[in-house]
Amino acid sequence: MSRQEFPIALSHAVLAGTSIYCLSEVKNMDPFCPQITYGIIATNSILGVIWWLMDYNSKLNDIVRLTAYCQLLFALPCITTTVWLQNGYAKDWSWAWAVVPIFPLLMYILHTDIDMPLADLIIVFNIVGLGVVSFVKEINYGIGAVVAYIVAHGYGRRLDLTRQALYNYVMCVFAYCSLRAIGRGQDLF
Repeated sequence: MSRQEFPIALSHAVLAGTSIYCLSEVKNMDPFCPQITYGIIATNSILGVIWWLMDYNSKLNDIVRLTAYCQLLFALPCITTTVWLQNGYAKDWSWAWAVVPIFPLLMYILHTDIDMPLADLIIVFNIVGLGVVSFVKEINYGIGAVVAYIVAHGYGRRLDLTRQALYNYVMCVFAYCSLRAIGRGQDLF
């Protein structure tokens, strides 16, 4: 275990704790999309801590990459789906946000090269989808979630360890803002 990489492990632990708190706040919520968002984030963060404890053992590389990719694909779309459903938009269009990411996941599993361009496109559409509805419906926390997601994925998405801690802390902000955007949790102040 490298002392130099302790801040990264700490950021994984903080994000795991944040997402577990969010998960506890939505445990009985219908639709189940927020549980997917916070469950994937918690799983990936807990695996990040375990990976660090194992000194970045290569046995976990594939699992950590898969959960990180699932987080990339589903965290924002599941929140977008929930906000759209809560605001009375058509169910077909609302559910499309959470269902469409299944296709790049299949491409990833099948080892094709088209998965990342599709994932990036889905992220852009979800940023716009959540951002516009949050702006129109005056959901300030939804706008905060969009800004946090843009910062996290625009700057720290790569598995570059120097950026991983920043990414994790900004994802904590995303988790909290998205929780508040769907009407759960409590204000910090």
